[in-house]
Amino acid sequence: MRIRSAISFAALAAMTALAPAAIGAEDPPSYASATEAYRQGAAAMKSGQTEKALPALSYAAERGVLGAELKLARIYARGDGVPRDDGKAFTYYQRIADQHAEIAPSSPVAKFVAEAFVALGQYYRKGVPAIGLNSDPARAADLYRHAASYFGNADAQYELGRLYLAGDGVHKDVSLGANWLAAAAKKQDPEAQAKLGELLWNGDGIRKSRAKGLALITLAHENAKHSGKEPKWIEELYREMTAKSDAGIRKEAEAIMPVWAGKAAPAIAVSMPKDDLAVTGEQLSGTGKAPPPQGMPVGFGAVTQDAD
Repeated sequence: MRIRSAISFAALAAMTALAPAAIGAEDPPSYASATEAYRQGAAAMKSGQTEKALPALSYAAERGVLGAELKLARIYARGDGVPRDDGKAFTYYQRIADQHAEIAPSSPVAKFVAEAFVALGQYYRKGVPAIGLNSDPARAADLYRHAASYFGNADAQYELGRLYLAGDGVHKDVSLGANWLAAAAKKQDPEAQAKLGELLWNGDGIRKSRAKGLALITLAHENAKHSGKEPKWIEELYREMTAKSDAGIRKEAEAIMPVWAGKAAPAIAVSMPKDDLAVTGEQLSGTGKAPPPQGMPVGFGAVTQDAD
């Protein structure tokens, strides 16, 4: 299987004419170490002093401190104290992915690397017109797949499931999409639980089970409410399903819910084939890499990779 990277970090940097080292000041100050710069930048961010944080974080990021790269990516992605800049956010996320794609999933910082892959997937899915990055759902699927299968990231599993349901960037496969949703639902991801619950309730391409559907949408509603960020569509779906459920369905759903709410959830009836970010790339090497999924590119740079 031949897999080709869509864009390299080096090419992107040339495209965007970004110079991360110059962020915040023309002549960034010297620091005792990259780690110390990161800590100063993180402290400034915590106190709401974004402008003061940028030179320190940029200094650390240019010296391979993952935490600094991640904070800068988030700052520009959210417009946190600075104008939102998806181009700069993309660049920092791309660097994290290129540098740490093969870090062991058991590493304490693996979840942050997975976050970068998911963020890149979102950018490739929508495109970033400001830097000439066109929408590429197939590339997004590759990025989600790595985060979903290699790192076990619930957000990536949910997004990949949605792509398979829609046939967006991949061949449409409702059963496979449902299975990716189930993987995220087991991790108590509310949106995955709600979407899977809706599929089961309606029998859209998978075996219909209104009790399982109601159980999952109820869990989604409870988990989303607990987080304080319940999407309106989940609340509306919950109310609709509850109103349409008779006593028998509700009783069966109540019996199913405790199992799905736990860490070990049953297979659904579908076709089933303290975090320390002040570390450098060198410090993260040799951490006992797990093998990547078959056919999955891990460098995400300007390379062509053959996989059996």
